[in-house]
Amino acid sequence: MNFMTTFNQVFMLFALILIGYAANKKELITQNLNKELSNIVLYITLPALIIKSMQYDFSKEMLKSSIGIIIISIFMYLMSILISFFVIKNLDVRGKIKDIIQFLIIFPNVGFMGYPVISSIYGDRGVFYTALFNMPFNILVWSVGVIIMSRNSDKDNKISIKEIFINPGMFAIIIGYILFLLSIKIPTPIYNILNVLANTTTPMSMILIGSILAESSIKQALKNKYLLIVSCLRLLIIPCIVYFTLKEVFHLKGLLLGIPSIVSAMPSAANCAIFATKYDNDHILASQGIFITTLLSVITIPLIVFLMNSKL
Repeated sequence: MNFMTTFNQVFMLFALILIGYAANKKELITQNLNKELSNIVLYITLPALIIKSMQYDFSKEMLKSSIGIIIISIFMYLMSILISFFVIKNLDVRGKIKDIIQFLIIFPNVGFMGYPVISSIYGDRGVFYTALFNMPFNILVWSVGVIIMSRNSDKDNKISIKEIFINPGMFAIIIGYILFLLSIKIPTPIYNILNVLANTTTPMSMILIGSILAESSIKQALKNKYLLIVSCLRLLIIPCIVYFTLKEVFHLKGLLLGIPSIVSAMPSAANCAIFATKYDNDHILASQGIFITTLLSVITIPLIVFLMNSKL
């Protein structure tokens, strides 16, 4: 795929973000509706997209690539965790600020941003591998993420095995991958339903993100030096490390290079604000971090894609 085609796809996504932003400002979308739309995406349309996109006949090549993408994902998250510890130590931050900064650095927004961007660039095959790439995220966010966000909270930081493995995203990945391994085709009427639902994921996710951005203060976010450092790491430094490591050290190409590089360039995960609220952490700082990284990603994602195209 050439650069202009990719750029047009990414531009379309951010045009949808602007629509969501304007809709919120005009009070066509309310805060309550944001929550309801989030649930629709997380519990209905995104699982449908994942299952539908994993409808491939079993092949040894795809099995080998799927194992490879999971290993790469583990590498990326371990690297992000190490970087986060290095950063909070050198910034000399304490308490809840440390928790939020570390969480923002480690976890990218795969659900609302990663899947739509990859789907627009690589299609169903890209979503297939992105779903597998996201498996370590689902495990780490409910283990490492909970530990980070609750360590300065009065609430119990007990890790729930149920929440790690029984959630909409993981459930859809497991079902989709089993169907792939057994080469089981979903009956046409059910597939058509999944396809219709899946097709709404991208526009709904992008409009939702735009609406969420409209409820935050850009001035406060831009004044916070810690969030600017986080944005630089999350949106530029980490994806560049991932890209050049996979390309120059492991000599990977195609989807095994493109998907990890693009996913690692996503803004900070919305889970940060959700967990901050759940564990009595600084949810305002978390929301500002999500806001500023998502806003800046409008520029940085096309930039990362441009750099990839110029090197491939």
